[in-house]
Amino acid sequence: IINIIMYYDVVVQVEPKRQALREASEMLEAADTKLAEVKRLVQDLEAKLAALMAEFDKAMKEKNDVMAEAERCQTKLDMAQRLVNALSANGIIWEQTVERAGEELVFIPGDTLVACSFASYVGVFTRVYREECVGQFVDFLNKKGVPLGPKPDPLGVLATDAAMALWNSQGLPSDRVSCENGAIMTNS
Repeated sequence: IINIIMYYDVVVQVEPKRQALREASEMLEAADTKLAEVKRLVQDLEAKLAALMAEFDKAMKEKNDVMAEAERCQTKLDMAQRLVNALSANGIIWEQTVERAGEELVFIPGDTLVACSFASYVGVFTRVYREECVGQFVDFLNKKGVPLGPKPDPLGVLATDAAMALWNSQGLPSDRVSCENGAIMTNS
């Protein structure tokens, strides 16, 4: 009897605990099922998020590429506009040069004759004597009716400013006699 009473006491105490265990196990299974569903949902959402992020990154790269291309095109357009503006300014300069060349065309033979005489005959003399000889050449040609420019300059016919600047950068002094000597040397 004592055993039966003890058994009864154990059953009375243990049975509610067993019932609580069953209920807790059922709740755990339900929670595990819900957890598995939530994990699947999270996994699906993470996969969708990864796809969307890849698509977003691709779209951003395309946007950045297009922006960079637009910037390059804008730079090219700006340079082209500057070139067109510069060329239009050069067009005016060329028109003026052609007009001036047309006017100076009459003087070219006489000025060239003075420059050739200068290079041929007075290259070895001093500056003062050179200037006297050029003055005599000009007077002689004026008496003979040869058209000359307003102030015939042999150096201006024999050399350009760019050529003289090159000579100066190579060590030739920049005085007039040295430039005249350089012009004589390059044209002889």
